[in-house]
Amino acid sequence: MQKSLGDRLSPAVKYWVFLTGIITVIFTVIFGSFAASFVHLAPEEQAVVETLFNKLLPFPFIGSLILVAFICTMVSLLFRYYIIPVLCMAEQTRLITAANPDYRITPEGARELVTLANIINESADAFQALQSEVDIKIRQSNLALKEERNRLAALMSELPYGVVVCDLDGRIMLFNNQAQEMLKSGNHQDGSSTIGLGRSVFGTLERDPLVHALEVMNHAFAQGQVKPARGLMTKLCGDRFIRVNMAPVTGNGEEVLKITGFVLSLEDITGEVDADSERDRMLQRMIDAVQNSLGKLHREIKAPQDVPVVADKDCERHREAIDQVSSDLKEYLAMARQLYSEHRQAYGNRENVLADTFLSLVAKNLRERFAIEIESDVAGHFWLKIDSYAILQAITTLAGLLKAEHGVSSISLYITQAENSFASLVLQWADQQVPSQSIRDWLTLSLFMDSAGTTDSPGAILDKHGGTVTICKTNETFCDGAEVTLPTALVEETADMQSSIAPRPVSFEFDLFHQPGQEALGGVALRNLTYVAFDTETTGLNPSKGDEIIQLGAVRILNSRLLHNETIDQLVNPQRAVPKTSVEIHGIDPDLLPSQPIITEVLPKFHAFVKDSVLVAHNAAFDMRFLQLKEEAIGLHFDNPVLDTLLLSSVVHPNLEGHSLDAIAERFNITIIGRHTALGDALVTAEVLLKLIPLLEAQGIMTLDDALRASIQSRFAKITY
Repeated sequence: MQKSLGDRLSPAVKYWVFLTGIITVIFTVIFGSFAASFVHLAPEEQAVVETLFNKLLPFPFIGSLILVAFICTMVSLLFRYYIIPVLCMAEQTRLITAANPDYRITPEGARELVTLANIINESADAFQALQSEVDIKIRQSNLALKEERNRLAALMSELPYGVVVCDLDGRIMLFNNQAQEMLKSGNHQDGSSTIGLGRSVFGTLERDPLVHALEVMNHAFAQGQVKPARGLMTKLCGDRFIRVNMAPVTGNGEEVLKITGFVLSLEDITGEVDADSERDRMLQRMIDAVQNSLGKLHREIKAPQDVPVVADKDCERHREAIDQVSSDLKEYLAMARQLYSEHRQAYGNRENVLADTFLSLVAKNLRERFAIEIESDVAGHFWLKIDSYAILQAITTLAGLLKAEHGVSSISLYITQAENSFASLVLQWADQQVPSQSIRDWLTLSLFMDSAGTTDSPGAILDKHGGTVTICKTNETFCDGAEVTLPTALVEETADMQSSIAPRPVSFEFDLFHQPGQEALGGVALRNLTYVAFDTETTGLNPSKGDEIIQLGAVRILNSRLLHNETIDQLVNPQRAVPKTSVEIHGIDPDLLPSQPIITEVLPKFHAFVKDSVLVAHNAAFDMRFLQLKEEAIGLHFDNPVLDTLLLSSVVHPNLEGHSLDAIAERFNITIIGRHTALGDALVTAEVLLKLIPLLEAQGIMTLDDALRASIQSRFAKITY
């Protein structure tokens, strides 16, 4: 909002402009009238006046001075008892209505203004009493809802799966402890989680698979499906495998269903994948044991044939040995069937698997089991609709056959999207010529029999998927590769039933559904921004002369709500002595600092914590200077927008004295706990900002750009460090 010149001038400037104008007018009128009268006199009259000039001139001049002094006195009294008190009263009244209902105006100025101030205070008392009654009723009305939310929160915490609720831009609005634990970033050695309210889920999970699933659901809605089926996808997350199940969140009260967000349920299947590898090792040991038993059986059968005459005792001994071997074989086969049955039940469902993820699984399995060199490539991002376990076992069996019987030591894997909803997986080997018959034998090779006695072969598994195998021949006898077709993700089936009752989350920020997406932060409303209020304690006040940070504290603000569970409170080793004068202020024992991390270890974590947020500090130029001096050392830049509560306070209260953090906190009735500790000051700064936002909005300062432009006009904006 563009202000006029008069609005931009301070009362002091207006005072002197007003006085200068009055003085100029008085002297101009008096001496102008005298000069005009002199000009209209006859020459002989002018000569007489000239002789009397020295006697006449002092009286108009003295009269003008007396008049000017009188008017200046009246103007000063007017400003002192009316203008300035009115401006202060206006700021204090806005403070009562917008930030601190407990604040009361101090009556100053003329009697009329004192009376007005008392009336405003009485009105404030009545308003506060009414507001208290309304607040009591609201609290009573919310008790049942809060109790229900607490029950749901307890239930959510007991779920065996991780749950994350996001808006369409991927900002997190809800997560439970399981999800927080499951999505701990592998890059954070301290185990800190990268998920939090208002943060992007794409910082932890890959964006493309989630966007694809959203596109599938949007397509389902466009086709009139009541509720899209929620296909499973397997996501490679660091060294762990996460199975993600996505469901849409739809808007209420709309004729046309519209997706406003999505729910992710997460299951860590790393244990299943590891169990699969362990199963393979167990099966290999069983195969070796069966092979050994078969050798014993062969020897025991062959022994009677080699001896012409065998005594009854020898025959009995051979018979017992054969029975024992047969019993062992039956036991091994029963164990194999049971083990295979259990794993087939765990892995036997088809699921949506990202092609890149599936190829990573295959490559990892072949490297670990057979030490085969693998080169892999995926042409584009697309999905497979497969029983990933069965296909993986079939390909692993082929690789084992190639390695054991033909000495193949390197395999290239390529997967591309083919026609008719199929993908083409090509396996190529260049170091050995393999007979084509070996590939055909592989297709009919029995894998493991389940408890029902049913066997699966690679060919049967591919038939169930509608896939085929094409042998890449080099001539009539040999081949150097094979092409396997696999089905891509199908259109989701329509669900038969859907509950008419919308799910109710436990603890959420659903206003994020209406947040702007990737728009520039400058145009975002102040109350809709995500902030990080922070503060530093240092060895001194001269960052450019070697002073260092010894404590860093920060807290996040989301949708005008202080998130007390998302904070940073970190001591820092300054690698230099801490002066006693500094210790007297912050009270931090220097003996605690040598065991703490240095600033180049702390700032990268702080940089991740403040990502996509607006930084807020009191006297921010001081704290930001310490951060900027370390940017080169850590290889990161703090390019976040910055708001200074000192500047903003002077913007909303230009006529009130005191803009220190203590003075502002007292004005807003904010209780200070832990003053001159980094986290304590950060929390106070955050609460001050929340009180300032409605005051800024009352002056037409609605967006981040508005606040930054207003801050530049503050008289404190010239402070540098």
